[in-house]
Amino acid sequence: MGREVPVSGFTIIRSACGYEYPLGESLRSLLPLVEEIVVVAQPGDPALAAVRKLGDARIVIVDSDWDESRELGGRTLARQTNLALARCRCAWALYLQADEVLHEADYDAIRSSLARWDGAPAVDALSFRFLHFEGTYDYVNPLRYRRQSRLVRNDGRLESVRDAAGFGRADGRPLRTRPSGARVFHYGWVAAPAALKAKTLALARLYHDEAYVRRRWVPVPAEAIGSVELAFRWRGRHPAVMRERVAQQDWRVDRGRRPPLDTPLLNPRFYGAWLRKWRLLPRR
Repeated sequence: MGREVPVSGFTIIRSACGYEYPLGESLRSLLPLVEEIVVVAQPGDPALAAVRKLGDARIVIVDSDWDESRELGGRTLARQTNLALARCRCAWALYLQADEVLHEADYDAIRSSLARWDGAPAVDALSFRFLHFEGTYDYVNPLRYRRQSRLVRNDGRLESVRDAAGFGRADGRPLRTRPSGARVFHYGWVAAPAALKAKTLALARLYHDEAYVRRRWVPVPAEAIGSVELAFRWRGRHPAVMRERVAQQDWRVDRGRRPPLDTPLLNPRFYGAWLRKWRLLPRR
């Protein structure tokens, strides 16, 4: 596997408690891999209680002003992420958002990939395959983004871009990546319907003005936001840190007009969504 390369972990949090983010599980999945975790948050955020509850001296909390009124398009998320990255001490930094969790089965792949590419200055970052859970912990949506770079070389040349889903080079050149061989389990769209609608409204306000949010999202029933009509049933194992949370799920979501074989492959809407994903059909 080669030598172990020191890594910093970093994340941002904003009102993560009210929307059922698996924040504690996310941080616990990072801890076995890192020398420190830098957490950027607004002072007094209730989610900080979950951070402090972990009781790990490697976690460093950085206070920050979250004034979303200054930025739309999700850019405030990238700004906060760059504040966290700037405080990381190690030459490599591993980024997770508060609704993302690593699987313990992938730790060795991350360590070996990092050891392999640490001495290759032409490699800027390592990418992860994303599994997007939808509605409940039982369904995965393949129509969302497939890969993102999350383990980045911390040499001042990289920055969080757009809405903080990925990274780019500050000089504008293409990001040079290699696969990590690992996955990120994304649980951002798993919550009881009322909590999921509240989260959807909060996120929409980071991207759009209030008039758009009221027109587009306020009228949508909570049960419709977590639809799994176009998702596949998950038959694998969740990360160990998630098992208690998964077992506590006490809600169901509307399966919509899915065919009886419990797969979207017999649903024409699935193929339309797939073509729109690859821009082969115009978006609605």
